Amino acid sequence: MAEQPSPTPPATGGVTRINRACRSVGDDIEAIREGRYFVRDQVVARGAVEIADDAALVAAELLANAHQHGIPPVTVCVVGGSDVVRIEVTDTNPRSPVRPAESATNMTGRGLALVEAMSARWGIERVAAGGKTVWAELVRPGAPSPGPLDVDAMLEEWNDDVPAAPERFTVVLGDVPTDLLIEAKAHVDNVVREFQLAATSGSAGEAEVPQHLADLIESVVTGFADARDSIKRQALAAAGRGDPRTRLTLHLPLSAADAGEAYLAALDEADEYSRAARLLTLETPPEHRLFRHWYVEAVVSQLRHLATGAQAPPIAGFEERLVAEIRRLSESQRVSMRAARLQRATAALARARTPEDVASVVVSEGVAALGASGGGLLVPAGDGVHLALPGVVGYGVDLVGALREERMDAPLPAATALRTGESVWLESREERDEQFPALRGFEASTISMCAVPLIVGDRSIGALRFSFATRKLFDDDERAFVMALAALTGQTLQRTEMYQAERRAALELQRALLPRDPGSIPGWEIATYYSPAGDQEAGGDFYDVLPITDDRIVAVLGDVMGRGVEAAAAMAQIRSTIRAYAIADPDPLKVFAAVDNFFDRLALEQLVTVLYVVADSDQDVVHIVSAGHLAPLLVDRSGCREVPIATGTPFGVSMEDRRITTVTLPPGAALVAITDGLVERRGEDIDAGIARLVDACPAAFGWDAETLLQHVIRVAAAERAHDDDVTVLVLRRT
Repeated sequence: MAEQPSPTPPATGGVTRINRACRSVGDDIEAIREGRYFVRDQVVARGAVEIADDAALVAAELLANAHQHGIPPVTVCVVGGSDVVRIEVTDTNPRSPVRPAESATNMTGRGLALVEAMSARWGIERVAAGGKTVWAELVRPGAPSPGPLDVDAMLEEWNDDVPAAPERFTVVLGDVPTDLLIEAKAHVDNVVREFQLAATSGSAGEAEVPQHLADLIESVVTGFADARDSIKRQALAAAGRGDPRTRLTLHLPLSAADAGEAYLAALDEADEYSRAARLLTLETPPEHRLFRHWYVEAVVSQLRHLATGAQAPPIAGFEERLVAEIRRLSESQRVSMRAARLQRATAALARARTPEDVASVVVSEGVAALGASGGGLLVPAGDGVHLALPGVVGYGVDLVGALREERMDAPLPAATALRTGESVWLESREERDEQFPALRGFEASTISMCAVPLIVGDRSIGALRFSFATRKLFDDDERAFVMALAALTGQTLQRTEMYQAERRAALELQRALLPRDPGSIPGWEIATYYSPAGDQEAGGDFYDVLPITDDRIVAVLGDVMGRGVEAAAAMAQIRSTIRAYAIADPDPLKVFAAVDNFFDRLALEQLVTVLYVVADSDQDVVHIVSAGHLAPLLVDRSGCREVPIATGTPFGVSMEDRRITTVTLPPGAALVAITDGLVERRGEDIDAGIARLVDACPAAFGWDAETLLQHVIRVAAAERAHDDDVTVLVLRRT
């Protein structure tokens, strides 16, 4: 940056033209810093040290505006002496600066406000060679101050002098709310400022701006600048007059059409940067984006029509565009809401195991989405004559009772849809009475109704029905939603049928593998209980009671890790193995050693816990061995307590010597063996569950085995719904 001859001196202001010094500055960000230093040094040299810092700050703001909004070359000059100093910044852009409205969110527009606050006065003048000079005068404390200027009048007068340009066309956009204009343009100004800083940073060598981003910056910063500047000026002028609405009129060349399309696309892409938090500026508010698309698209269309000499089509007002957008968004919201409900239903149905589970999801989602007064799911009942009702929403007791008695051949909508496979749509009371007169007495409050079959392959497996207390016209989207919900329901019902069939087969298999009632064994009462996890699927719990001799029995209780058919199959294999070894020799240590060897030789990966009890009718003791299993409870004259036994490790972990625990079991006493599913809770130590069970049986001595068993089950069931297999075996000495 070097000193240059001054440009054509502007008209006389309030300072004597002495000691004039000027410099031209570059077009990068460093030029502002160097220009600020130049001005400060000049002011100090003139003996005005008191205002040197203020002058440097004013110069920085004027240079920043010229850098952001002007056209190079830019020149900064300092004029005056020790009392009054004038700072002048000249560029070749003939457009005057714009004084924006005050805004707490706008990152631009504060420069001129700062200049006005720190200087005695400021103004703008044309340069004979073209362009403009923006100047500010600062006065040393105690020195006489020049008279004020009406800057607003100066700016307004300036706007009347439009520079020469290519052929322009007049586009009248019409009335727009002034506040919206100012807010929308302020937001765009923030984006422009950020992009200019990014471009400047790259040009200063700090970081190379990628070409794609450079093109985006160019489209936003310089593209469509005439229209953007004109709208801003008209909005600010209207705000200054207090006009609530601004009538927008633009005078633009044909080239603004292409620039407008590029500008619109660039700002939409800039929003992607904002959403990804790559800009400080937030994403464009929806009303601003709508306004931007409205006016830019209108300008582009008008310019291209006018350029051909054709009459341009009328421009729909912004409010019309706004109303159309509200309609579009309302419809989109309705469609997306139904899609969201279908998605929620799909997710919920993935966990459905019974027709009741299915009904609780689809009926409630359908009623809410359609605004129905009620709805229900109907499927064929087991008798092949009537319809079953897995679930309803919004129906009264009388109607629910009537639906439970509905026959499959009834002349009613749901039965008809199920029989024929055709959907029923009743949109008025007249259609209801004409097609299904039985509904008048069956469901008198219903005016409109739909009933759709649940089709899977070539089979109708049920029907969905929704009732409406008012006239209902089903549009295509609503019908499509109901049909999609019905298809989803049918597929899920079929899956639940398969699941229930598999569950029944697995449970039947498991119960077949478990021992039958051991019958009467002299000297003993035996009661057993088994329930798979959550009453839903087969599991790995097992028990066995094996008479060895007339007066000697073996009782076994075990738990195979896992659930389902695989666990049930492993359970059957292990139970049979233990039974075979026990028949050969019931000695607990020999049986467990053989089982350990069985696991080792076959490299079984199952983990199995087992409690093994050997009891003799003519003795008052039992012998217990545990492979990682819970200790049994002992109920005798002293109360109920947990038997302290050596538990060892489960089968499938390691081969080790087990220890026998011998427990006294006099007549009337009982052992209660359990699996962890009875006492285990999530988030709670299992010892707390065992303690609850012990506390519930302080006076159980003398109860028969079945009574004791039912009491234990009842206490545990009152505490929680089990989500693991539950098995209990009660062995009572008589």
